[in-house]
Amino acid sequence: MLIAGVDEAGRGPWAGPIVSAVCILPKKLNLIVKDSKVLTQKKREEIYKILTKHSIYGIGIATCKEIDRFGIVKAFELSIKRALLFMPKKPDLLLIDGKDHLNLPVKFKSIIDGDSKIACISAASILAKVSRDHHMILMSQKYPNYAFDQHKGYGTKKHIELLEKFGICDIHRKSFEPIKQFINGTFKPKLLLHACCAPCATSVIERLKEKFRLSIFFFNPNIQPKKEYELRLKEMIELCKYHNLELIVPEYDPKEWFKKVKLYKNYPEGSKRCTLCYAYRLYKTAVFAKKHNFEYFTTTLSVSPLKKYNTILQIGKTLESLNVRFFEEDFKKKDGFKRSCELSKEFNFYRQNYCGCVYSYHESINRKLKKQAQSNAN
Repeated sequence: MLIAGVDEAGRGPWAGPIVSAVCILPKKLNLIVKDSKVLTQKKREEIYKILTKHSIYGIGIATCKEIDRFGIVKAFELSIKRALLFMPKKPDLLLIDGKDHLNLPVKFKSIIDGDSKIACISAASILAKVSRDHHMILMSQKYPNYAFDQHKGYGTKKHIELLEKFGICDIHRKSFEPIKQFINGTFKPKLLLHACCAPCATSVIERLKEKFRLSIFFFNPNIQPKKEYELRLKEMIELCKYHNLELIVPEYDPKEWFKKVKLYKNYPEGSKRCTLCYAYRLYKTAVFAKKHNFEYFTTTLSVSPLKKYNTILQIGKTLESLNVRFFEEDFKKKDGFKRSCELSKEFNFYRQNYCGCVYSYHESINRKLKKQAQSNAN
């Protein structure tokens, strides 16, 4: 039985086609492929050359006009059918990344996050991504005002600036909400805001809500005990209701968080343990933002005077490799922390005396005991 992996590139951009690849991968190449999102551009190009030489594959495209006419899922389906037409051998079974309901001439199985689990799907993701990148580089020559070679049609800051200056062009997706808003002059980019607690989020939301279409991402598996997590979540729900904002709450799973930081559990607060904690939570935020077509992501963490903004910024900029932009602002500045204290008092929010994890909790107790001991000694 010939099994082929299937993946696409270009589901979320505001311009250009959706490109699908179908790949029958030789077993000898299993170890060299990874999900295209975790590879550098240089590495993707290297593996792409190997795949085009040694695998059986097909590439299919659905244009921006077809996306506007049929919708993104039907356009994805159409691009797969076209990719199959170009294959010298037809597969008996397709393994497709995602969970779309499709009508295809070949039997298939959908696998959520298949691009990170199944080698032939990872190979397809590389073929699709590089093929689409090449196409968008050509489009940058046809439409030089839009820098498509840089942002590939995604909703980056650069793309937004050029849209504001030149308007839309023929390969912009007029059915996509951001482009509709550019046409009618009401555009606001989407931003996914990772929030650690309601007190920190108060002043950040106040600062951002006029500039962006905000959604709040409450991903904090570090918070212990669960009672503390539930208290912070309850206040976040209250704050989001007040501002009429979407609140996204992934599953609370501290076990995975403990695995990430266990080697540094005895390190003090502010050390590499905290950096890993920030990176894990921001990674999950960026992945969600990319999958759900947010133009930006950022976090409330920097509003705290105890958090080093340069560390947070470095993590955010690294995660831009996922094709979603990190909104750069140190929220403690311009009296951001002071304003968060004022607003927390108005909302009558509980302001915790430790960051959230069990290690910072024990450190806060030790600091308190030490302070008491010093006070008694005096």
